[in-house]
This record gives sequence, C-alpha cells and structure tokens, in this order.
Amino acid sequence: MTSMTANHALPDSGTVILCASARLAQGIRQWLQQAYQQQGLSQWQAPQVLPLQDWLNQRIEYALLCGQIDITQAPLGVLSTTQEALLWEQAIQHCLRQHSAIDLFNTNGLASAAMEANRYLIEWNISLDMATISEETHQFLQWRQQFQTLCKQSGSLESVRYQTWQLEQLREHALPLPGSIQLAGFDRINPHVQTLIDTLQAAGVQITSFDNSVTADSTQRMQFAEAMDEMRAAVHWAQQQLATNPQAKLAMVVPDLDHQRDTLANLLDDTLHPEALHPAQADTPRCYEFSLGLPLHRWPLVQCALNLLRLAFQATPLPQSELSTLLADIYWSQALYEADARAALDAEMRRQLPLQVSAHSFARFVTRKQQDDYPIICPALHADLTALLSQSKQTPRKQLPSAWMVSFNELLAATHWPGERSVSSHEHQCQTKFKSVLTQLAALDTWLGPIDAMSAWHRLSQLCQAQIFQPQTVRQPNITVMGMLEASAQPLDGVWVMGMNDHVWPPLSRTNALIPAELQRQAGTPNASSEVQMAFARQIHQRLLRSAKQVIFSSARQEGDRLLRTSPLIQAIPEASATAGTATLAETLARDSTQDWQWLDDHQAPPIQDGEHISGGTGLLRAQALCPAWAFYQYRLKARKLDTPHNGLDAMQRGDLIHRVLAAFWSQQATLDWQNVTADGLKNQLDQIATEVIATFNTEFAQPFSAVFCQLEAERLSKLVLTWLWEVERERPQAFAVTAIEQVFKPLIEGIQVKLVIDRVDTLADGRLVVMDYKTGSMPDFKNWATDKISEPQLPIYAAFLLQDADIAAVCFGKLRLTDGGFAGVAAEDDIVPGIKAFNHEKNKLFDPVQFPDWPSVLTHWHTQITRTALALKAGEAAVVFDSEQDLGYCDVLPLLRLPERQLQFEHLQAGGAV
Repeated sequence: MTSMTANHALPDSGTVILCASARLAQGIRQWLQQAYQQQGLSQWQAPQVLPLQDWLNQRIEYALLCGQIDITQAPLGVLSTTQEALLWEQAIQHCLRQHSAIDLFNTNGLASAAMEANRYLIEWNISLDMATISEETHQFLQWRQQFQTLCKQSGSLESVRYQTWQLEQLREHALPLPGSIQLAGFDRINPHVQTLIDTLQAAGVQITSFDNSVTADSTQRMQFAEAMDEMRAAVHWAQQQLATNPQAKLAMVVPDLDHQRDTLANLLDDTLHPEALHPAQADTPRCYEFSLGLPLHRWPLVQCALNLLRLAFQATPLPQSELSTLLADIYWSQALYEADARAALDAEMRRQLPLQVSAHSFARFVTRKQQDDYPIICPALHADLTALLSQSKQTPRKQLPSAWMVSFNELLAATHWPGERSVSSHEHQCQTKFKSVLTQLAALDTWLGPIDAMSAWHRLSQLCQAQIFQPQTVRQPNITVMGMLEASAQPLDGVWVMGMNDHVWPPLSRTNALIPAELQRQAGTPNASSEVQMAFARQIHQRLLRSAKQVIFSSARQEGDRLLRTSPLIQAIPEASATAGTATLAETLARDSTQDWQWLDDHQAPPIQDGEHISGGTGLLRAQALCPAWAFYQYRLKARKLDTPHNGLDAMQRGDLIHRVLAAFWSQQATLDWQNVTADGLKNQLDQIATEVIATFNTEFAQPFSAVFCQLEAERLSKLVLTWLWEVERERPQAFAVTAIEQVFKPLIEGIQVKLVIDRVDTLADGRLVVMDYKTGSMPDFKNWATDKISEPQLPIYAAFLLQDADIAAVCFGKLRLTDGGFAGVAAEDDIVPGIKAFNHEKNKLFDPVQFPDWPSVLTHWHTQITRTALALKAGEAAVVFDSEQDLGYCDVLPLLRLPERQLQFEHLQAGGAV
C-alpha cells in the first residue's frame, strides 16, 4: 500500500476510511470534524469512516437488497461472540460426554481456546496434516466438526467464516465500490485482510494507508526507580503540558493498562481534578479518559444486581464477605437511611454466623435481630430481603432465558435496585447498559432452551464480563490513556509511553495449544514466536514515533527486589534525566499549606471525671499498663475492630466451653476422694456434663451447629477435662476444696470500677487460699507480676484488693492441654501446687530478694503498681509508649497507634530535624 502525502491533506468525500476498531473510527470522525471547522467551513461532505466489518456488512446488505446476491444462498445470520462461545461449549460437552473426568474440564476456557484456534485456521490459511497432528489438535478437530454441525442446524456462521463468505461475494459479484479506500489502525495484516485488499485493487480501487503521522521534534527515554515513579512523572509531565497549552492533545500509553488503571486514575485525579475527591463531584467531567472502559460486571451498580440475584437463587452457602459487601452496598433498599443499622448487622453477623452462610440463614438472622432485646432495626432491608427470597421461590425451576430476564427484572425491582437516591449520569448509563445485556440474555432462547436459575445467572455474568462499558461524557478530553495496541485518531502534541521493560515489550510469545506451534510460527499468527512478536512490536514502535511532536519512553529499574532491564526497542533512543513526579493530593495540601506545621503532643487524654463510667474490666488495666494509648482508644473511645468470621469455634469460644464444663463439674462436688475415684467413672460424669454444656451453648447461635459437630466437640471437652483432672489435679500434694467458681466481682480501684471474673478459688486444709485462672491457649507471662507494669492484672487484683485480709497461699494459672498441662504462677512456699516454687526459692530469679523479702511484700507490690496504673488511667495518660511491639499483638486498635508515622518522626529527629 502507498502512503498519504506528507502534508496530510484531508481525504475527499468519495474516499472511504476503513478502521481496525469502532473506537478508532469514532476518533477519526471527530478529528475530521475539527479539521473542517478549523478551515472555516460551516458545512461539508465528510468521507465515510467505518470499521472494516461494518463496511463489509453494508456492501453485502446492499447487494442482497438489490438482488445481486441470491438471498437463498446467504447464511441466515452471523453468530455473536456470546452465541459462538455457547455453541463451542455445547460442541465440547457433546464430544466429552463419555469422558470419565468431564466434570474436571473447564469448558468455558476450552471454548475460548477453540474459538481462537478456529479463527487462526481460517484467517491465516493454516492447513493441518492429519497424519502428524497431536492428540490435542485431533480433539479440537472433533469439536470443530460438531460446532459446524450446530452452526448448520441454526443456519448461522461464526464471524470469521461469515467474513470469508462476504469476501467471496465481494470477489464474485460486481458490487458498487468507492474509488479510494484508506486503511487505518491495521498494525498486522492477516491473509484475510490481504485478500480483501487484493480483491479491491483488482476491482480498480486505490488502497492507501490513512496517514496522520507527524515528525517528532523530540524523542527521548527515561529510567525511574519503580513503576510508580514512572506514573507520577508522566502525570506531572501532562500537567506541565496543559499548563503551557490548555488545548494540547496528549496520550499516555501503558502496556499493562488493566493493572495500572486505578493507580493512574488516582494520580490524575489528585493532580488535575482534586475536586473529584468529594463524593458529590465523583462524576465531574475529566480532562482525561481511558481509551477502553471496564467490563460491565466490574461496575458497582451491576455488581450489586448480580450479587442480589445470586443471593436469591444460589442453594449453596455464600462467603460471609459477600454478604458484608451487600450490607454495605448503596444500590439496593434504603441503604443511606439504614446505613448505621446495616453496619451493626455486619458486625453481629461476623460474630454469630459461620464463614459460609446460606441465603435463608442470613434472612433468619436479619429477622431475629429485629426482635432481639436490643434490636437492630432495619425494616426496609428486612422487607426487601424477604421479598427477594419469597419471589425467588415462586419462580419456575426452569425457564427460557427470555423468561429469566423478566424474573430477574422483577426480583431487582423487589429490592428497589438501584437504591433510594437519584442515580448520576454515569450510573444511569450503566443501568441502561445492564438492561441491554439482559435483553441479550433473552436472545439466547434458541441456543439454550429452558435452563435453571443459576445457569441463567452464570450466562448473565458472562455477558456482563464480555460487555465493555465506558460512560459517555460531553467534555472532549485532552489526555487519552491507552494500551499499546491502540492507535491515535489524530496527531498529538505529546506521547508518554511507560513500562518499556524487556519482559513487557515486546510481549512474550504464546501459541495456541490446539494447533501445532510450528504451523503457527510458519503462518506468523499473533503471539506465535519471539520473531513475530519482535516484528509486531517494531511496527507499533514506529507508529508511536510518528504519533506526536514529543515522544517519551520510560522504564523502571526494579520491581520490588527484582531488577529490570530496558526494552531493546528503545535502547538506541537518547536517554534524558528522569523528571520529578507529581505529588499526591495529601502531599499537595501539605506543601501548599499557608500555616507553619504545628507539632502537638497527643499523649494526654481528658481526665476521668468523678462518676464517669468506664467499662473494660481487667482488660482496661492491662492495656493501660502495656500502652496507655491502647486503653484510651479501645476502652474510652470504644474503638473496636470487626470480628473475623470463621467456621466452627474460635479459640475464645473453645476456652469458654472448657470453663463451663469445669464450672459444672466442681458445682456438683467441692472435693474429690481420689482414692475412690476411677477414670471410667470420671469420664462418664464428664461426658454427661460436656453434652449438656454444648447443647446449651448451641442455642446461643443464629445458625446452630450440627448434631455431629456437637458430639465431636463434647468428646473433645470431656477428654481434655479428664486429662486435666486425672493427670494434674490428682497429683496435687495438699488436699483442697473448691469454694468459689466463676465468681463475678466489681471492685473500685481509685474510683474506677473493674469487672472481675475469677475462675476458681480453692481452700486448702489449713484454710489458706489458692486463686486460679484457667488457660487453654498460650500461657500468659506472669513474670510481669514482679515488674512495674503488671500486664496480667486479673489474679493480682483479686489477691491484693479483694482478699487483703485472707491468707493466700498461691496465685496461678491452670494450663489445660492434652500433652503439657500444669500450673504456672507464684506461691508463698513450695509444695502447694505442682510445678510452682516459692516466690523466694533459690532457683526462682523472678522476685528480687531485696525488694521482696517476704510474701506480703509481693501482695503489697501488686496493690501499689495496679493503683498506679489506675491513677494514670484516671489522669488521662494516653501516650503511645510500650516496651516491645510484640506486646501489641492482640491490640484491636493498632492502626490508631500510628507506629510507622512515629517511626518516621523518630528517624527525622535522629537525622537532626526539628520537632
């Protein structure tokens, strides 16, 4: 083909411009319109600008209407991409129906590979040698034969064979053709397109390339540390270009656009549209656009619709995370009015329901929460959820896709989708597009026949995934963000091509597994070999060099710990020093602040006033001892993290069950005569107790556990408690009686009421007491009892505040485990509890003999230090101070402590910076 003249004269009205994509055709039409207006024309006859397939359809339709082509010999229609994929799936399933592992095959993925292989065979004129083909190719040919049989039954052809038929008609009939045709955006000419070119040239049509290229005034490359630095620099460059020339036309070319899209959009918004941060300005027209939209299923409004329909019909339980997403979704029911109630429901659901929840269990949970003693009132959500599930039950088990379209619309209407607020322009367009996809579903009646609800839902999801949606805006963008394979419709002022590393560009080769790789390499099909990829990349590279007056290529030096190399295609381009990157919105606001920075010490919270109630129990004093800010945020400000849903019981619930079983056991007898107790008798008693405890416990859940689960859990409880009693308690050297079980106390410590639950108190034969707390997990660190920060204060509080006048012999933890159970703690003397030495034993280095000369001094130390902690809490001490970051492992409010920020401040001070 010959090129257009260098002066870029506008094509005359008789010329037809055929484009490789519909988007490019639209862009060229807009560019031509602007060019005519710049020439001062008020009216003109523009050349036709069409995608290639649209032009072929026009020619053939004209010939059919004029009778030049016998309509009886024409195919009845052309399959859409969805219909073609569907027929391939049916063909594959038919051929594999006898295969023993048919359920393991991904027919959807196989259909995609088969569609590509079929297109390669036809477009690239590949001939297969039946004598040498592989098993995969032989299997593919069987699928293809069945596929063509299905096509024949429907009277339609897939798009590639339909185009072949169109080219044959164009060659065999003297159809009206333009005198001149220009081709735009065809970076790779396959034999199909070359056949068209040859046919047109044989008919006397002049074929040229649409050429709007320019000579670059500046071409350079830059290297940055990482991809983020590239993007920041590119956005800063675009900002400078628009500041110099507000009418500039720019492009950013990103090979990995799908993965970098969100980050790049955030940077562009921060720099060029900071006002869009406000929710009311979210749809503000931008000065940039992405050349391609997103799959429809990724738009939140459509995600909500699909999730609601899935909730209505899926029989198997859903992940709780999806239900949390639905509760937070604004596109159904009265989400804004009931936002707080929905959030509370989410928190309760995480605590009470398992990791996987069925729709009806979720509905029962919502109903139950409306009727609790402390209800979570959300009547609109309850009504809409009930209507959704009720209507779904009333739908027929199997229907035609067109009937499912009606049912889906009715179900969404029952939930008041898309929500109570007025939708924006973008959301309205998205809703309209979704309804058009529902219409596409209805068009599959002939191909699918009656199907069940989840099959219809899966087809709808596939259609939404295949449909690319981009909202239309009235503003003409200055910046286009595009992928490597997209061509610009007009000459540009500047282009920045990022991601030019050798593992990205040229792209790696990837042959189709259903056709012999050697045949693909010989034919030169896309992705067939490194040579094909390099040749293709060079052509794209040359197009980019001629697309703008200024062309910048950039690459990254590393990705995490991985070192990267520059693409060989740009190594010959002169390297320029890397430019500065754009600042984020937060950095910009900080930099542009007119006030000097103010450094405030935030270690002081408001003191606790007389009569002020603070809940939290011993956990409050523990947090205050470990890190005062932890206590302030979690217990005074009531900050909490959401629970993580799980299946079965978590460690806290399992520990609670052990406590219940032991409490029930010792409630039946205060002492045991170990001489007359047998292991079997003890086991029978514990089996009965464990069964009763787990049955009562099971009634507390919104979704009770199964009978089998309860039986297994009861067996576990009985076995663990039996091991503890028989191997640990039986070995105690002194006789004891259990005189207090799970007692609740609320002592006042410096005016702060602390709720305290003591698992157990034993009375020895001499009247002294042993205070005990059960632990089923890791053993708490009781060594802190000898320090100034008592981080496990429960037992010391009981001993030093509630039992000041009692004679305490030992304070200990009971470690309940199957293998290494035992006691840990401190005692007044040896041989009171197994495994615990006296506090002043020569091998016990915990308590300094000088500071702790006797047992009462230990109790006095506990009283003094816990009082100091309470006074610090009462005074409002809330500094982020801790001995080790490991102490904060169970802190619910760790993000509020801002440890990384404080580390940066510390490093700033260490470097000599001012406070």
